[in-house]
Amino acid sequence: MELELFRQDLIQTSTCAAGTMAVMPLTEEKKTQKVAAGDLSGVIQCFSVKKGDFQVAFKTLPSKENKVTSLVLGKGKTQRDKIFLAAGSQIKGVNKKGKEFFRFNTQLTETIRRVDIFEKNIWSAGEYVHNHFIEGRDKALYLCPDRINDATVVPLAGPTELWPVLACQDRYVRVLRGSAVCYEAPTPAAPVSLQYVPESHDPQHRFPQAKEVLYGTDVGTLVQLLLEPEAARQGFTLPNPKKQGAVATVYSGIDFTKTGMNNIVVGREDGGVEVLDLEEAGQLTSVYSVKLTESINALDGGFVTGLLAQEFVLHSFSGKIISYAPPGGGLLAPPPEAPSRGPLGLRKAAPPPAAPLPGAEEEERRASYARQIERLRQEISALRQEIEAERTRFQARGGDTAQLAMSAPFTVQDKCKLEADEACYVLTIESAVPIFTVAIQSNAVLQMLDVPTNVAILSRSPPDESNGNLTLATYRCQDSTNRLAVKFKVREGRPSSLSAFVIPAISPKACLVVRHTIKPLCLHSRITAMDADRPTNELLITGSFSAGDVHGWITGVLHDLPPSLPPGQDGATYYFTNSLLGTQLMIKYRAGEARFLSDLVSTLGILHEHCMREATNAKQRVTVSFNPSAQSLQHSVALVWPQLEKQRTLKKTYMMLEGLQELRMQDGDVSYLSPEYRSVLDRADKIRQEYKEQPQHLDHLVALIKDLYLDFCKLTGVATPKTRIPALDQLLLDPGSSLEDLMEFLTGQRGVWALDPGRGVEPEAEEEAPSGGGSQGSRWPLGQATVREAEREV
Repeated sequence: MELELFRQDLIQTSTCAAGTMAVMPLTEEKKTQKVAAGDLSGVIQCFSVKKGDFQVAFKTLPSKENKVTSLVLGKGKTQRDKIFLAAGSQIKGVNKKGKEFFRFNTQLTETIRRVDIFEKNIWSAGEYVHNHFIEGRDKALYLCPDRINDATVVPLAGPTELWPVLACQDRYVRVLRGSAVCYEAPTPAAPVSLQYVPESHDPQHRFPQAKEVLYGTDVGTLVQLLLEPEAARQGFTLPNPKKQGAVATVYSGIDFTKTGMNNIVVGREDGGVEVLDLEEAGQLTSVYSVKLTESINALDGGFVTGLLAQEFVLHSFSGKIISYAPPGGGLLAPPPEAPSRGPLGLRKAAPPPAAPLPGAEEEERRASYARQIERLRQEISALRQEIEAERTRFQARGGDTAQLAMSAPFTVQDKCKLEADEACYVLTIESAVPIFTVAIQSNAVLQMLDVPTNVAILSRSPPDESNGNLTLATYRCQDSTNRLAVKFKVREGRPSSLSAFVIPAISPKACLVVRHTIKPLCLHSRITAMDADRPTNELLITGSFSAGDVHGWITGVLHDLPPSLPPGQDGATYYFTNSLLGTQLMIKYRAGEARFLSDLVSTLGILHEHCMREATNAKQRVTVSFNPSAQSLQHSVALVWPQLEKQRTLKKTYMMLEGLQELRMQDGDVSYLSPEYRSVLDRADKIRQEYKEQPQHLDHLVALIKDLYLDFCKLTGVATPKTRIPALDQLLLDPGSSLEDLMEFLTGQRGVWALDPGRGVEPEAEEEAPSGGGSQGSRWPLGQATVREAEREV
């Protein structure tokens, strides 16, 4: 079943934070529901729509010091029409007429990102701290081990006993009871949005006592979680095969499809909006979808523009408030009678009135649109008059355009995220005003990739190595767009930085710079466990350092870690996986000891180099021991080899493509060619497209195997002959070489190296020099259980 929904742009606010809009409940009067919204300029406003006319109930003055970061309605019986908002460390209460009746200064050092109110209870969530206040006094405090992305409260123990539920960056949904964690539910990816659903999507009623929570992840999946006081069960999961943006907000309060169960509306960071229906088999299907050009920060619903049908309302990053109504709803006239009330005072949905004649409905809709157009024209005329008045005052004061550009009001939000499926990064830049140009600068070699959804032309400049600018690129937007995605690949090994210079399409020109750090192990992402069957190498560092020192060391190498050690712990354990190769890393540390396990020795080489540098700078005495595994070397190379072989074949195919096409132009009929060559001609366009990015990718894989070989030799104390590196290059680039040839070369079965699995790494007797040549050096077999120790004291 496909839905038909009509879009209606309601009002424009300033740029907004996530979760700063709410639809107020229906009143006894025959009116539509009001919408309350806050923005980052500190303005709070409440408006309603009646027969196409917009009526502003109240609107506060802007305040740069009081940016609205959360706006909700009270959950108590007498609070459902009260607006509560968080601004900085303050929590305020405003009634439906705009009068402030409550203010509470929490004295918190963090900005409150989420607030919930139930009678005398206040729950506030910052970046890492969650607080519970009763009548303004501290009741409970919880310090989260990782960043809190979203929070809500759920009546798990009864209608009046609400428990906080947190969506945390370390891939856990935590249920709190007081200051303690009742239990943790692991998630497949980092949850970024959380929504409690009073009417559960469980048609079989298998768990009647469970409370449903829907959470969206940063990889774009939606998951149902059924919470009980003692445990949680995972329900359905909505995958993301099209690789859409992260699920920024979720709403479920309207049954558009009339199946007896509310539909789920999903808003994404890339502007995608979907209406989902749950089938009897438990599968989610999309019944409506639309794509906007900016992220969706809030979703709600109700009778907003008319009383004939409910509609959902969204609040976008730039401040647009837009409603989507089914046919017959929207800006049509309200029914003759207001909906009745239930026994608990809750307003029931209005019964469907008699369907108006198609001609009358069309005339009413046209009249509503005409009123909207006239209202917009009046607003544009008023804005033009204000602009002319401001321009006149500016010229009268002899205004400086440079100073005007510096004070140009535009907001940019950006995010640099690892796409694990493609082993690349995506830098997303979103501006409140259309983007004119984005310039990219980095001191690392970035492989810039095409993004099909971009409406920008990429121009690359030659690197300026003397100034450390190894990547210079410019994106010039052709159409009006507020969102741009920059996709790139980068090698692991050394820290680097990325700067993006955003120039909006406003006059006079201004520029805003956003910066991101690319850490040495940038392609590693967090996982919850490690495969114990893999052959691994072990790096052990001991000394007089503290657990906090080690945590500081590893946060300088890896992304996706909390900035400080988890509270109340003298150590921690983390697991990572390499998104390019699939290798894994375990980090386990405590005071005086740090243990690193990985099946990729290059990962340990990077960690060893960084930790030694940090220990040297801190003048700490440490001891390092390394336990290598020849099997892990073979295991790692076997993971890289299929990709290397694919890229070599692609290069060979591309090189012969030009000659084959010349033959076809000369001869016309090329049926005499072998099936292999004819297949190359048939796939000419696809081969060119793949080869466009191939040279850097092939070089990347070759360099990866070379680094793997050199790091293994370095950590095992083997002095690698430099004369072997050119031979290794030739072996890797030769399409005729096999994995067995490469393994013989790395393990020393070719040339002057030999493999002796039963022995440790130690020099053997020097071989005799061949006639007519010099000494070939010593032979160093690569052992499996060798331990090398080194002590460094500064």
